[in-house]
Amino acid sequence: MTKTKKYLPIIIGSFIILGLITFSFIYTYFIKDTIKPAPSLLYNEEGRLIDTYGYPPSFNYLFGVDRFGRDVFWMVIDGAKYTLSIAIVVGLMRVIFGGLLGTYFGFMNGKLLKMIEPIVNAFRFVPAVIIIFPFFVLLNNVPESAKEKTIAIQLSLLIIISIPVLMNSIGEEVRDFLKNDFITSSRVIGARNGWIRRKHVIPYLRSRVLLLFVQQTIQTLFLLTQLGVFKLFIGGVKVLSLDIGIDRPMSKANEWSAMIGANYIELSIDEWVIIGPSIAFIVSIFAFNLIKLGIERIMDNQSSAKKNRNIENESLYTGLSDFDFVNKEKLEDINKIKKEIPQSSGELITR
Repeated sequence: MTKTKKYLPIIIGSFIILGLITFSFIYTYFIKDTIKPAPSLLYNEEGRLIDTYGYPPSFNYLFGVDRFGRDVFWMVIDGAKYTLSIAIVVGLMRVIFGGLLGTYFGFMNGKLLKMIEPIVNAFRFVPAVIIIFPFFVLLNNVPESAKEKTIAIQLSLLIIISIPVLMNSIGEEVRDFLKNDFITSSRVIGARNGWIRRKHVIPYLRSRVLLLFVQQTIQTLFLLTQLGVFKLFIGGVKVLSLDIGIDRPMSKANEWSAMIGANYIELSIDEWVIIGPSIAFIVSIFAFNLIKLGIERIMDNQSSAKKNRNIENESLYTGLSDFDFVNKEKLEDINKIKKEIPQSSGELITR
């Protein structure tokens, strides 16, 4: 039961994320064609016209219906697989490339480090959305034939933008780790950087990879929201005509950030239109934060257990010098023998 409690935040968070993605695929391939579109006109029981597109949230339409007649709830469900998959893939690629480069960056020193470090540090103080904004503007209006290529470039930009910061953070952590005495001892007996990287640094970072992955996934969701506000969508744009001379750029994939950005102008008319995707973002970020909390607890428990184990091991070697060699298997027998030897005989031996 205690072990289950320890993993409970990870289980709940993972269940929410996997549930959203699974339900999204089920809707797209099994439910979508069976759902009737919302009626263009609503009548009351007496047959009087009471409303037209868009409808506010109700029991029949949980997140309402927009002015194009689309049920916002099912749009959110449809876009879950795109938004969450993008965030997960981008977060994973960031950790892989940033982690690999960070392990090498941590071994740099001298002039090369002084040249590269200021450039890398500059990315910490400039918002990522500002850097990639002009690139996304150029990619926002592309022909349908180049859709796959455009999506690949957009995802690459989302990955690359955070690699310098992640590489620098991991590099600093590696440099601090290399100051340990056992690393210095390894260098003294002839260990090279490649051996130290494989045997010490990578195992040390392995426990932090999952935590970094969750952090980068959350950051990707925030970045997607910022891009959506600027009407920069992943997967292309389709223009819907609301009336003569009134057009709205919309996402082709119902991606959540695009739904918020595309309907931002509707806040003064149908404010509920962005409530659905906003709730979806909040729930997803909450789920990822639960996973992050669970991982941090496990790491804290492991570190505290390791400290307690070291204290217990030290208590077994009482009375021994730092340079005494002890057979651990016979340590208990040695302690028993010491207790059986009288104090007087011990004084004779020392004499």
